[in-house]
Amino acid sequence: MRAPLLIATAMACCCLTARPSAAEERKLTTEEIQKAFAGNTVHGMWGQTEYYSFFDSNGATDYTTRSGTDRGHWRAAHDQYCSQWQTSGESCYDIYRDGERIIWVIPSSGTRYNSTLMPGEATPRFQ
Repeated sequence: MRAPLLIATAMACCCLTARPSAAEERKLTTEEIQKAFAGNTVHGMWGQTEYYSFFDSNGATDYTTRSGTDRGHWRAAHDQYCSQWQTSGESCYDIYRDGERIIWVIPSSGTRYNSTLMPGEATPRFQ
C-alpha cells in the first residue's frame, strides 16, 4: 500500500518540477543593456505614440514615429540606458527585460513603457 503512494507522490513532484519556467522580468546591467540594444531595434508605444528605435553599435540612434525620424546618441552607463537628443537633452531609464519584452522605467516616477526587442535594423511598419 505504501509503495503506490510513494510512486504517485514521486511522479507528482517530477511533473511539477518538469514544467518549463516562464521568463521573469529583471533589471539589466550596463553590459546587458549594451549587448541587447547594439545593432538591434525596439518597437512599442510611448504613451499614445507608436515608435521604432534602432540602436547602432557606434552609439547613434534613430527614433521613428509616423511623424518622422529623430536622430540622437545612446549609451549604457550605471545600469541605465541614456539617450541624448538635440531638442530634449539627455534622459536615462532603468531597463528591465522579460524574454523579448523590454520595459523602460522612468526612475523619478516609476512610469513604465513596454516594447519588443527585434533583431537587427527593422523596417518600421506602423499599425
